[in-house]
This record gives sequence, structure tokens and C-alpha cells, in this order.
Amino acid sequence: MRVTQNTTANLVLNSLQTIRRRMEELEQQASTGVKISAPGDDPVTAQQILHMKSLMAAGDQYSRNISNGISWLSMTEAAMDEMGNVLTRAKELTVQMANATSDAKARESGMNEIIQLRNQLIQLGNTQLNGRYVFGGFKNDTPPFDAAGAFNGTDDSITIEIDRGAFVPINYSGGNLLRGGTPPGSTGTDIIGTFDNLIAALSANDQAGVQAELPNLESALSQVLSNRTDLGARMNRLESQKNVIEEMKFSLTKVLSDKQDVDFMQVISDLTKQQTAFEAAIAASGKISQVSLLDYLS
Repeated sequence: MRVTQNTTANLVLNSLQTIRRRMEELEQQASTGVKISAPGDDPVTAQQILHMKSLMAAGDQYSRNISNGISWLSMTEAAMDEMGNVLTRAKELTVQMANATSDAKARESGMNEIIQLRNQLIQLGNTQLNGRYVFGGFKNDTPPFDAAGAFNGTDDSITIEIDRGAFVPINYSGGNLLRGGTPPGSTGTDIIGTFDNLIAALSANDQAGVQAELPNLESALSQVLSNRTDLGARMNRLESQKNVIEEMKFSLTKVLSDKQDVDFMQVISDLTKQQTAFEAAIAASGKISQVSLLDYLS
């Protein structure tokens, strides 16, 4: 096979171009710190990287949803805890006022405290977080409870997505919690109504009427406790899912780093080798270009 000088020059030029392209790739990796800067560098790996990044972005959104949900449930739990304290105090007063030794003056004093406790319940029912009423459902332009204790919110469930297709409700209807449903008392204990009955009985110095509200206060305490127990279960689920997402993101970050991040020591070593090869190729091409017809005739 006859190899001309032009053929030799083309081979040398192709070799130089190949080495130069590899040097440019290594220089790009050294400057950016990633193996793949464009999908064309490695289409399959690039697609995998994009998929993992989309999963991590979704995980970040779920984490934000969960954090907001935990904040909402924490505020709700604090309000329910205080409701429990109010009901406990109301029960203690009712037991005292139901005693035959209590006179009209004592019951009047007890009535005044019950009124304050009732107002505190309504205030707790209007608890807000970031300008939203936690017991008001979808209605946030007005407080869910007015001064008379009427519920003006909605019973809609507010949910957050904690994973693809997985939703958790984070709110409790104030109407169900403090009024026992709509109409009041239709599905549970009408707690505010119980306080209204107590106030009326104490105002009339009606011992039997006061005593009749004791079972309702017991039911009211159980109603609030039941909701707090359910709230605790929801909180545990959010915390558990938060840990799952954090572990998933950690694993994806590690895999993504393996596929995308460069080994700087290896890149610098390879770049040095390519530079040496490039310089050697240039030197060799210089010698080849010096060959003339007289060299073949000598």
C-alpha cells in the first residue's frame, strides 16, 4: 500500500484534532466540575440526571408542604391543648357549683368565670396562623366564630400532598370541634352550647341545671381529646414522611454526584497526559513536514 505525504499529513492532522477535542472536554470538566455539560455528551446519562433532578425537585416541594403542614398542626394542637385546659377548669367549677353547699352568690361568681372561659373558647376557635384561621376551613375573610359563638366557617378539608398521590388533611372543622356539627349537636357535643346552658343555670341559681351539664362537659373533654389523638397520628405521619424524603434526597444526591461530578485529580492527570501527547504529536508533525523528495533519493 502506497502512503503519500498528503495521506500522512491528514493522519497527523486527524490525530491532533482528536487529542485537541479530548483536551477541550477535560478543560470543560475541570472548569465546570461536571462530566456532562450538554445532553449530547452522553444522552443516556443526561436523561438519568434530569430524571433524578426532577425527583429531587419534587422532594423539595413535598418537604415544604410537610413543613407547612407541621406548622399548621402544631398551632392547632396548641389551641386544642388550651381548650382542654379551659374545659378542665369549667368542669372543676361545675362540680363546685353543683354542690348543695353553694349559694346564689357563689354561683354568680362561678357564672362570671364560666363566661370568661366561654369567651376564651371562642378566641381559641379563632386561632390564626399566617393570617389564616386554622379552624375556619376555606373561609378566611372573617373569624369562624362570632361573639355569640355561631360558627361561620366551612367544614372543608384542607389537604397537603406529601408524596405523589398521597394527601394528608391538616385542618379540623371548628364547627365540629366546638359546636358538635351543623346544626350544633348534630354529630357531637355542642361545647359552646354547654357553656351557654351552664351560664343560664348559674344565673338562675339552678343546682339541678348545673349538675345536668356535667356529663356534657365530660363528653366535651373526650371530644377534644379524640381530635388531639387524631392530630398526633397525622403529625407522626408527616414526620415519618419527612424522614423518608430526606433519606431519598440524600441517596439521589449521592447517585447524582457519582454520575455527574468529576474526579478533579483524575481530570487533571488526564489533561496533563493529553497535553503531553498533543505536544509530542506537534513535534512529530514538524519532523514529517520537513521530509522532501531528496530524502528519498539519498
